[in-house]
Amino acid sequence: MKDSKQNLSHLIDQYLAGETTDQERNLLEQSYMKASARMSEKDISDIHAARIHEIGTKSWEDLMEKIEGEGTKSVNLWPRIFAFAASVVVVFLAIYFLNRNREVDVNDANAVAHDVNPGTVGATLTLANGKKIRLTGAASGKLAQEAGVTITKSSSGSLIYEVKDKTSSSGTKNTLSTDNGETYQVRLPDGSMVYLNAASSLTYATSLIENGRRVVTLHGEGYFEVHKDKKHPFIVKTEKQEVEVLGTHFNINSYDDESAVSTTLIQGSVKVRSGKTEQMLRPGEQSLNDGKTIKVSQVDVDSSIDWKNGDFNLDGVEFKIAMRKIARWYNVEVIYEEAISDNIRSGGWVSRKNSLSAVLKSIEASGQVHFRIKGKQIYITK
Repeated sequence: MKDSKQNLSHLIDQYLAGETTDQERNLLEQSYMKASARMSEKDISDIHAARIHEIGTKSWEDLMEKIEGEGTKSVNLWPRIFAFAASVVVVFLAIYFLNRNREVDVNDANAVAHDVNPGTVGATLTLANGKKIRLTGAASGKLAQEAGVTITKSSSGSLIYEVKDKTSSSGTKNTLSTDNGETYQVRLPDGSMVYLNAASSLTYATSLIENGRRVVTLHGEGYFEVHKDKKHPFIVKTEKQEVEVLGTHFNINSYDDESAVSTTLIQGSVKVRSGKTEQMLRPGEQSLNDGKTIKVSQVDVDSSIDWKNGDFNLDGVEFKIAMRKIARWYNVEVIYEEAISDNIRSGGWVSRKNSLSAVLKSIEASGQVHFRIKGKQIYITK
């Protein structure tokens, strides 16, 4: 009987992993459909997990006693076992499918149980030899040593590079990358700090120096606090431009799904270069580079570094730009109804520490759109 229970458990695991045969899958799904037709969603959802287990175990034991009571005739018991297996797991499957496919209105009182949590501090470090270190689970302390540079994780969770041997080769490169729903910070060998937003990466020599310049390559979004060093200009490369500084604070947004690379200067000065075009920025200015021209304008810098300060600035922001910010942070997919205009504007500020439904509620309050959450997807309608 113990082996039979294990077979049933294995069958359930195989089904959920998509590894059952057509016959096994059909038996389970047919029984599920028949039973679910007799059970309301509330009936299924309100059953306590412990009670389900109790009922399933007792029923299984009853069945096996009956089968064993019929003797040890050489018969094929699998049709009967499958038939009952389906009836035992039907509630489990029902809960599984309902939770996976359930659509939740953001104003639903029960939405919190199916909500999406905000992103967290986390990243992956790829060393020069190709080794990947998940920094989220790594313990504080020394992580690696390359080309005379020691790499450690601080007790606060940031990555720290320290040059121990200045005569070592600087040819080795590292990449720090964040997924959707992650953010991280790194202190480079010169003391400069870089904060990475979600779905971003920073590549650099372990010693930071390349041909007498401090050079990093950015994909996504990063906030830079560059340590002053007149002898070694600091260069940030993106797909469309280079930013050159000596020592300053600035933000670069260079996501592939944005129409232009934005560079926002908080203090100091920076030179933005794209092809033969150059623009100098003063504090409070932002450049927008679409690959053809670089336009400079005065902006509210706090709005551009909202993510670093733990907020979403939605005040007057194009709705679909705001939703791309939200999608990266909560690691969700956004699906628009055709009627959703590109001219909608959002409003207000919202903390990135809030759950997804709380953020969407604040946007929905404008009455311009309506949200439904289905798993990791957001459906937007008029």
